[in-house]
Amino acid sequence: MEAWFDPFMRFADSPWSYLLVFGMALLDAVLPIVPSETSLIACGVFATPTGSPNLFILIGAGALGAFLGDNLGYAIGRWAEPFATRRLLSGERGKRARATAERWLEEYGGMMIIAGRYIPGGRTAISVTAGIVEYPWPKFRKFTAIGGITWATYATLLGYWGGTAFKDNPIKGIIAGLVAAAVITILIEAIRQILTRRKKRRTDR
Repeated sequence: MEAWFDPFMRFADSPWSYLLVFGMALLDAVLPIVPSETSLIACGVFATPTGSPNLFILIGAGALGAFLGDNLGYAIGRWAEPFATRRLLSGERGKRARATAERWLEEYGGMMIIAGRYIPGGRTAISVTAGIVEYPWPKFRKFTAIGGITWATYATLLGYWGGTAFKDNPIKGIIAGLVAAAVITILIEAIRQILTRRKKRRTDR
């Protein structure tokens, strides 16, 4: 277990932690395999409001990385839009899929963008899709800022809570934070599925 978390533990209690969480959050927005939440939770275990790493700077670094990463995903979607339209969305099924995505983003864009930040893979799919369907960038930028700040705050505070609960065992603190994050992610996904089914039933009617 210690070997698994060793890459994070090396930097979690040093000034390098800010660069670590920034880089992880930035990359995770376009590469979902990058463990951005793990890095925030691990660094949050060692964070203090006045020491190093500083709790608030960690949150700021994670939020900035998430914001820039989500907007990078949006830019990739805009760049890929001609190819996607020509190759993936040209048929009848593709046109229906695009129309559905546009309608959902128009009606629930803010909720989807913010909630998607908490779902691994979901944040990438929503950002790229928003770019492809040309969802207004000023609105997207606003919602990704909100999502990035709330996500970084919750992940860092989970680590801070774990570190406070297990002061003598940072590994247990990290595990506690990760378990709590997994439970929250499952709850968010369950709520999203319920809302999706309700929306589908209303549409069918």
